[in-house]
Amino acid sequence: MDEKLIQFVDHARDKGMDHATIRQLLLSAGWKENAVAEVFCTRDLELPIPKPPTPASRPARPKRGSGSVWPRRARDALFHLLTYGALYTWATSLILLLFTYLDFAFPDPAWKFSQARIDEAFSIIRAQLAIVIVAFPVFLVLWHYLLREVRLDSEKAKGGIRRWLGYLAVFVGALTLSGDVMTLIYLLLEGQLSTRLLLKTAVLFLIAGSLVLYLSHTLRSEKEAEQ
Repeated sequence: MDEKLIQFVDHARDKGMDHATIRQLLLSAGWKENAVAEVFCTRDLELPIPKPPTPASRPARPKRGSGSVWPRRARDALFHLLTYGALYTWATSLILLLFTYLDFAFPDPAWKFSQARIDEAFSIIRAQLAIVIVAFPVFLVLWHYLLREVRLDSEKAKGGIRRWLGYLAVFVGALTLSGDVMTLIYLLLEGQLSTRLLLKTAVLFLIAGSLVLYLSHTLRSEKEAEQ
């Protein structure tokens, strides 16, 4: 800041000139607007005007995507969708597989077995068995990975996608159990309850009930760990 400019402003103010007059004189003499404003502020303020940061001193902006939570959330959502998709796949295929075995072990007397029906049943068994062989290990690996992630970072247990899919699976399992019980009572009242239908009901109740109990226990233990 120019000392002559400061001395002139002080001298003019001592003579009783107001700021507007002093400013007009300095501008007409060729002084820059920012220099005049800086002098007035410096004489009236206790702290000097801070200098703007130079480009070298400014913090570097993070690159797009670095440090953002969205890629991590997208990855977590992908793993959870794959995990629960594998869960539904192998559970459904296992139920259908056991149902087919029960149809062979306890056939309906009204059915007429033919070679075409037998070939179709074996085809269904092979297809469902292949799905279980692939989907169940995939579910175990993904589920183990998600549980390890929660153990390492308890904040992931609060994830919305994890909670939604977990409670949705419990809800679907509870509906399945309710429908299973209602079907059993209906067949019992109709007098149509056979060994085959009773075993099918037991299979459905065992698989769906086990999954509901396990998922409920997992969600409850994670919620208690947050407190």
